[in-house]
Formats: sequence, structure tokens, C-alpha cells
Amino acid sequence: MNLCLSLAVRDLDHTEYFYQSILGLDISRVIVAKGHPPLLMLTLGDSVICFRDAGVIEAMHPALLQNMDRHPFGVGVNFEIPVIDLAPIVRRLDSEEVRCLYELDDAEFERREIWVHDPDGYLLVLMQEKAN
Repeated sequence: MNLCLSLAVRDLDHTEYFYQSILGLDISRVIVAKGHPPLLMLTLGDSVICFRDAGVIEAMHPALLQNMDRHPFGVGVNFEIPVIDLAPIVRRLDSEEVRCLYELDDAEFERREIWVHDPDGYLLVLMQEKAN
């Protein structure tokens, strides 16, 4: 089963920079059809996260999203993203002064985690499996 999530963001450029340059993930800027605004696609295994400009979403669906700014984005959303090596990500987060919320060396599940919010408040749990 494939899963595709669409998330609203305030600034596509900032989101792209965060996921690509800071986290080192492969995110693509895509125009799905001529005349449509760009969006960002992050593919993680069989799942895809699409990041769409909040203003564009609200303009396209005003009745549905007329109160989008009443609540912060990301409330209650948590993404677990496997990564090969957390060390360079932690260095880039530090150099960009992005606050790491939590670091965990989980012996029970044999993995290391860092928790960080993206620019729109979505909680990311970046996890590195320990080598056996």
C-alpha cells in the first residue's frame, strides 16, 4: 500500500532548504501540470509527502480551508524518518541553530533518534538503526 500525505507549508523555499540542505533528504520540486503551482515531493520508501504552499491551497479550496491559520501546522503530527547516519544531520542542525528537541539512544530498539520540528512545526523523529 502506498501512502501520500499533503502538508501545508508557509514557504516552499524554506521547506526545501530544511529537508534537502539541513536534513540531507532527497526532496524534489515538481509541477504536476502546466499552469499549476509547484510543490515539493519527499519519497520515503512507498510513501510520499507532498508539501504545498498554504496560500495556494487556501485559494484553491477556500470553503474547506478558510480558517487554516487558526491553528499551527503540525499539531499532533509526528513522522519517523529512517536515516543512514545522524552525525552529519546533527552537525548541520547545530550550524543552522535549529533546536533539537530530544536525543535518544534507545538500547531496547537498537536505534538512535533525534527529534526536531521542521519550519512549519511538523515533528520529525530521525532515526538511525544501530549496526549489529
